[in-house]
Amino acid sequence: MIRVQRAAEPPDFDAKVRQRGKAALQELIGSAEAPRRRGRPRAKLADKVEEIPSDALPPFWTQALPELRAAYRDICAYLGMYIDPATGLATVDHFKPKSNHRALAYEWSNFRLASHQINTNKGDHEDVLDPFEIQDGWFVIDLGTFKVEPADGLDDDLRAAVIATRDRLGLNSPTFCASRTRYHDLYLGLKTEPDDPDEPLPLAWIRRHCPFMAHELERQGRLRPADRESTR
Repeated sequence: MIRVQRAAEPPDFDAKVRQRGKAALQELIGSAEAPRRRGRPRAKLADKVEEIPSDALPPFWTQALPELRAAYRDICAYLGMYIDPATGLATVDHFKPKSNHRALAYEWSNFRLASHQINTNKGDHEDVLDPFEIQDGWFVIDLGTFKVEPADGLDDDLRAAVIATRDRLGLNSPTFCASRTRYHDLYLGLKTEPDDPDEPLPLAWIRRHCPFMAHELERQGRLRPADRESTR
């Protein structure tokens, strides 16, 4: 994981997601202040917003997925890796889980772009560090095993938080490690498959598709000589 720069809220988000979500919450608690709308009214399910069953929340957040993908260039906030629009499944992750924070279910500030597997692993747990708040260098890649490890020199509490995040998200699953290996090898021109390109892929391509790997190659002095010169 590397720090993710928070993207500005899209201009139409309030009307498309937030206001519709707030109205639904009001309907679901039977509030007289719920705005009228076309269609069948939602039945009252609870007396308070925080008591609404989370599976009853209308998924208006999915309306923001195209803008979320565009804002973060299809990079999973937790993997630092490209989610291929053709084969990958990108999801809206509620950093503060909607099961425990109903009022944040329709807030752009609570959304993170995540691959489906990462979102599934995270679930409703709240022991994961926020990619908007972490510092570059807390998580590092072992370029021998391609596993994610806590950086040297972290204090005990931060080291424990990094490990808890890594393990909760399954960042060292064989699939993710294999993907990091692949990006590393393509950049260094290590042909491991018959149809691999004859020339190493540019650093810009690795930065676009796996910024976490690009960051670690640079930090660990593993850039190709021409790229080392250009980044000085």
